[in-house]
Amino acid sequence: MADLAKLVDELSALTVMEAADLSKMLEEKWGGRIDFTDYLLLMKMDGEWKCVAKAYNQNSNTVRK
Repeated sequence: MADLAKLVDELSALTVMEAADLSKMLEEKWGGRIDFTDYLLLMKMDGEWKCVAKAYNQNSNTVRK
């Protein structure tokens, strides 16, 4: 399993509510060359935060032509 600290350049909470959170995570150099922006929907269930949905975008400057 990859070391998250080595992959994630930036992590920011966009919206935090009592039991829900929308976060944006920038992953740089995944696989040594690809940058992604992930949007994570987290929900607090039984006192623990769980990721329930993920949407992502491969940043255009790392797409092979």
